[in-house]
Amino acid sequence: MNNSLALPQNIKIYNEMKKNYLLILLTAFFCCFSLASTAMNKESRGTKEELVLRGNLESVGQRSLIKPIQAFVSEEAIEVDFNLGLGTIELSVYDDSGSAVYQESMTTYAGQLVYIDISSFNAGEYTIVFVNSQGQYLSGIFVIE
Repeated sequence: MNNSLALPQNIKIYNEMKKNYLLILLTAFFCCFSLASTAMNKESRGTKEELVLRGNLESVGQRSLIKPIQAFVSEEAIEVDFNLGLGTIELSVYDDSGSAVYQESMTTYAGQLVYIDISSFNAGEYTIVFVNSQGQYLSGIFVIE
């Protein structure tokens, strides 16, 4: 009679072990998937580095924890990501002597991407500046070697 009581207990333990094993497998799968996804995102960005943008640039009447603009620099281009619609923006790039080497006025929208070809720029230090219609700005410095 003891054997008949032990069998259901063993089945419960076996089922619990099976659940734990499946949980461990799923966790391992999602961890591996997450690591692979992170590695692919880094590869897709190549050797881009995010520029530190300083200043204050907000939509009229809006405050947000989201960076309104992010800029990434690589050997060939600057990628500008507008995370918020900021209205009309004057985008300029200046070389180390203060001369404008790129200027564009644009109406921005959330999710907009802008690419600036810098492959023909000479080696040196450059400043990128974003100015809105209220005179607020963000600026960052990058170096081309």
